[in-house]
Order: sequence, then C-alpha cells, then structure tokens
Amino acid sequence: MRWFDRFFVFIFLLIPFTWGGSFIAAKYVVHDIDPINTVILRFFLSALIMLPWLFIFHRKHHPDLRDRSYWFHLLLLVAIGGISYHIFFFWGLTHTNPTNAAIIVALNPFFTAFGEIIFFKIRRSTRFYIGFLIAFSGALWVNIARGGHIDFSNLGLGELLCLIASLLWSAFTLTAKATKKEGWDSLWLNAYNYLLTALVILPFAGQMFTAEFWWGISTPAWLGIWYMVIFPTTIGYTMFYIGVQRKGPAWASTFIYLVPSITANLDYLFFDTLFTLPLVVGTTMVVIGLLYGNMGEKQITWLKSKMFRKMFLKD
Repeated sequence: MRWFDRFFVFIFLLIPFTWGGSFIAAKYVVHDIDPINTVILRFFLSALIMLPWLFIFHRKHHPDLRDRSYWFHLLLLVAIGGISYHIFFFWGLTHTNPTNAAIIVALNPFFTAFGEIIFFKIRRSTRFYIGFLIAFSGALWVNIARGGHIDFSNLGLGELLCLIASLLWSAFTLTAKATKKEGWDSLWLNAYNYLLTALVILPFAGQMFTAEFWWGISTPAWLGIWYMVIFPTTIGYTMFYIGVQRKGPAWASTFIYLVPSITANLDYLFFDTLFTLPLVVGTTMVVIGLLYGNMGEKQITWLKSKMFRKMFLKD
C-alpha cells in the first residue's frame, strides 16, 4: 500500500499517543478493579484478539512449541514483564497520578542501559550519563515540587511502586535480550505472553469469580480496559513491531520519548492536573534527557537527514 508507506511516519506518531493514553485509562480502571484482576482482564482479552488474527494471517511464523528454550524464554517474559511489571504499574497508579507515573516509567531506557553496562559490558558515552542526570533530575523535580513548592513528602508509595515497575521492565528487556533466539517471532511471543500471564495469575483473581465484581465495574473502567486492550497493546505493540521491521529499532525507539509529555497533557484534560511550572520544567527535562542520552548516531542522522527533509522539503 503506497499511501501507507508515504504516511508511515505520521501513522507511527499514533503509538506514543496510545501509550500515553494507557496511563489515563489505567487510572480509571484501578479505581474499580484491583491490580491483579486488571492484569488478567487486559491480557486475556488482548490474547483473545491477537491469537485468532495470528493463526489466520501470520501462521507460517508460528514457533515450534516443542522447543524447551522457547518455553524457558516465554516463562521469563510472563514472570517479569507480564505479571510483575504490570502489577506494580497498576498498583502504583492507585497511589499517584498518571503524569508522575509516566515520567518515572520513562526512565526505563536508562535503567536498561545501566544493566547492559553491568551485565553485557557495553560501553556508554559521556552523553549517556549527562542525559541520565538531566532526566532523573527532571523526574525528581516534578515529584517533589508538584504543587509549586519543594516538598519531599510528595515522594510516596505510588512513586516507589512505579520506580520498581520501571526497574522490572528493564529486567524484562535485558532477560529477553539474553534468552531470545534469532528467528523467534515477536508477535507470537507477545500473544502467548498475554495468554499465559492471564492464566498463571487467574487462581489469584479472587473477586473475579463473584457477581458483585462484574456489577461493580463502571462504564469508564470498562472503556479503560478496552482502550488498553485495543490501542496500546494490540495496535500499539503491533505497529511498533512493524516499525522495527521496516525502519529498524533505532528509528522506532525515537518516538517513545514523546510519551511523558503526551501523558501530562492528557492528565490535564481528563483529571484537571494543573500545569505548574515544576511540572512543565521537569517533564521537559525528562524528554530532553532521554533524547540526549539514548539517541545514537543512527537516530541523530535519521532525524537530520530524513525526518525533517520529508516533513518540510519537497522531493
């Protein structure tokens, strides 16, 4: 489809918007549903959508389920990325606002990079450490001065839980990198990850097996669940995977750095979170730090020679 290729950059810009929206949707959901049942609903419904689609349109890439190393890799994804990360993420959102959560979780690329330095002996430039200090300072500033003045008591349980979630996502990324074999299809891995995550923690669902649980879910919470299922999970992850295949991981990851600022704007629209000076300055510092510290030469070259040229110059 030529039109799809022509407008691919603009279509791809929808991904950080869907992921930013997931923080808002999750806030509505955790008001009515506890973190464990939220994870079950999100991932079971996502698997219910993805698996039939994959069997129909992507069946030739189905993995060999007799491969023990595949199951080992998959179970690690389930334990760290599927269950642990999302429980702490949703639990954190019950104690803080979406903007603070997004800013803290956005520090994940740095935690992952530090893990690569420690475990994979990958060297980082001075720019990386400068970027980390800028982004971390911005996240700290937002959280201690959210009301317009400095108050360290604002650093509460929600921020701590989101920080643990961010560290867990880094552990998930590093584990996936260390155990994934070339040729394993990421779409199938995601779909089976969703299904197994829901099934493994289903025995701990508790309230889900009562009529009161289902009647107690409000319309905003249901809309939040389906938003997370369809947009950031099914469409967002799939589009990101297509971007990695078409343009490469360096190109695709550039867009993720927009998530904190998008979440802050959505938080203002949906929950009337005030745009205080510390919020604006801190969020800007996080985005600048993430971009400066994590962008490699390929990303910088692409931004200079491709993106701006396509947007502003005629062929």
